[in-house]
Amino acid sequence: MRKHAFYLITSLIAILEFILFLWALGSGTPLPFVVGLFLGIAVIYLARLYVEEIIEDERVQKIRERTAFSTLQISWVALLAFSLWMIIEGSGGRLNPELRRLGIFGIGLLLVNAGMVIVFILLFFYYRKQYGE
Repeated sequence: MRKHAFYLITSLIAILEFILFLWALGSGTPLPFVVGLFLGIAVIYLARLYVEEIIEDERVQKIRERTAFSTLQISWVALLAFSLWMIIEGSGGRLNPELRRLGIFGIGLLLVNAGMVIVFILLFFYYRKQYGE
């Protein structure tokens, strides 16, 4: 498969995902969208395996790795600050039930953030062992 055909397939999948998202939003059932999202990712991954041309070289891969890591670090800090703000706002002196739910949601976001850190640490040790450190 040529590189341009891969990009065309990826674009069509993105459009189909957006249409599926709008349908799920209108119908109120998120399961078809979630299944479609994972199927779309799998199809893009499989299509990339059949591309005969070089999509990215080592320089682009290194830039992508650094960009992804920086984005992850910034997201951790932003999510941590946002979830702590929600917890503080939800545990304030006011007894409004809406604000209490905001605090509970903040605790959930804090747990998601902790999960991201744990997955990062586990993958760090895995790849460090795999690459001989």
